[in-house]
Amino acid sequence: MTSEHNHISGERIKYQYWSRNLPHLYDVNKPIFITYRMKYDLPKNVMDDYARQVDEYNKELDTLDTKEREEKKRNKDAKFFTWFDELLAKAPDVPNLLQRDDIREVIAESFHYFDKQRYKLLAYSIMPNHIHVLILSKTQENGDIYPIQHIIYTWKKYTALAINRLIGKTGNFWQKESYDRLVRDDSELANVVNYILMNPVKAGLVQQWQEWKGNYLSQDLI
Repeated sequence: MTSEHNHISGERIKYQYWSRNLPHLYDVNKPIFITYRMKYDLPKNVMDDYARQVDEYNKELDTLDTKEREEKKRNKDAKFFTWFDELLAKAPDVPNLLQRDDIREVIAESFHYFDKQRYKLLAYSIMPNHIHVLILSKTQENGDIYPIQHIIYTWKKYTALAINRLIGKTGNFWQKESYDRLVRDDSELANVVNYILMNPVKAGLVQQWQEWKGNYLSQDLI
């Protein structure tokens, strides 16, 4: 991958998206794509817009025949994820603390601390109010991978304490929910990496993904 390319090649993918209320699927030697955000309420008009998009999507499903409906439903979670992620990136009147240099450095440090120990850090994008990160969890002595939820908990706990000290506050800094999904093959991996690094570009924050200070890409993927 060269710096002059603003797009990272990858085929179109199909994927499923999990929240903390749904089953989490993990596997040895398959990366995990993780998203979480700051704790805040999205403005009502923003959530109303999201609800409208979801409602229109579901109404369209009802007009399709069985085969078309099933095909469209396979991409439903991906579509909803993309819509909500765009809302996080562009919603007005929400906190944007994560673009502060000192806060961004705290978050980056938390990702790199256990890199090559509990997981392999592949890519991340620290957006102004939410985060995308891609890791490959390493295997423990018992043959199981390091628990993804514990890895996320460790990131959140460390950074919440450190960031609250920086901003002079206490209490929950991160939204309790986080989202993760299994990256099943190389084609999907390319698409996920592209999605992560291009997030600030799509949000209109920079022209090239390399310009965003909160972006990271492992040398192994270049």
